[in-house]
Amino acid sequence: YVSEGVGGQMDKRIKEITYMWREMNDEWYRIQTNSPTVINKLKRRKDVKVCGKTTRGSTVYWIVFRLQYKKPSTAKQSFKRLTNCRNNFTYRNGVFRAEVSTNGSLKSDFKYQNEVSK
Repeated sequence: YVSEGVGGQMDKRIKEITYMWREMNDEWYRIQTNSPTVINKLKRRKDVKVCGKTTRGSTVYWIVFRLQYKKPSTAKQSFKRLTNCRNNFTYRNGVFRAEVSTNGSLKSDFKYQNEVSK
């Protein structure tokens, strides 16, 4: 994912994006992400399985997880918490999509560094 930045310059940073979709009217969901933050959160859960990932040598690293939610509303709430996107996500053709927000963690790290340097 490449976007056009200020002054027509191309932003070549890889965006951290997470997708979630439901398997065939079932309680099982898939989450696909390239965000290290979301990957680490999901790997810590004991009820989550890795069901796919990109091959070595790919320019972008993606992992697909499989997990279970009893209700669609619970899945949506969990997706919002995982990505820290609040209500800044899209839903189209049964797929949730969010750019992962890391603002909260950056602010807390910055505050901690300032306190240490005093």
